[in-house]
Amino acid sequence: MNDKYKNHANNIATTASVKCTVVKASGETAEKEIEIIREKFITVTVNGQKAFYLSCTPENLTELVIGRLYTEKIIRNIDEVKELFICGKGDIAEVMLIGDVKFKAFDGVEPTCCTGNKQFLVRESDDSESVSNINEDNIESKVIPLSEHIFELAEYFKKDGELHKSTGGTHSCYLRFGNGRILSFEDISRHNALDKAVGAMLLQGEKPQECMIYTTGRVAADMVIKTVAAGVPILVSKAVPTEEAVKLAEKYGLTLICRAWPDSYEIYS
Repeated sequence: MNDKYKNHANNIATTASVKCTVVKASGETAEKEIEIIREKFITVTVNGQKAFYLSCTPENLTELVIGRLYTEKIIRNIDEVKELFICGKGDIAEVMLIGDVKFKAFDGVEPTCCTGNKQFLVRESDDSESVSNINEDNIESKVIPLSEHIFELAEYFKKDGELHKSTGGTHSCYLRFGNGRILSFEDISRHNALDKAVGAMLLQGEKPQECMIYTTGRVAADMVIKTVAAGVPILVSKAVPTEEAVKLAEKYGLTLICRAWPDSYEIYS
């Protein structure tokens, strides 16, 4: 990874062991030790200003920060990032951007996320819209997904992520490149998992229009907005969409596929 991205929080434990009491319908009880997710809170600053407060799993933090900056259009491309520093505890990420970038306070709707993530800044732009600064040119090509690729991602999901295997407490997001390579990302938030996938796409210099994203979470409007903002033309989910998500996918030319299982899937737009 480029030297300008300095992540010193690479050895933070992602799980913790706790004791619980199992109560059965028969009335029997038993003590048990289980692995649970270790939740991390990270404050992201941009040019010295507080931009995000994120609750996340403490892995792939560089990808998370870069992806979040891009899907929220604080950066328009990865070359705008002059430097990224993440402290050893993973509590603070400091981002410096190239040039004079103006920001204003965020007054939009927070994502439909159960983690309490907060956004504080948006980028000032003459062509900004209320919906995450997206426009109809974000998706450069209308890629027609092959059924074999959809089923491949559904089968990949069956392998399960390492954190989910041990805790059952994460969402996963799978990024499929045009050459067939698939990367897996996990987080307590489905939004964070998607941002990690987008961040990896940018850091590895892949073309968004050749990628597909598979998410294990439901697809609400904000998940569509993030995908369109990233320029990825196909969003696949094992879960269901909302009405607004379908409307936005149709408006912005996103191919939206849900209930994608190993034996079937549904195309919504």
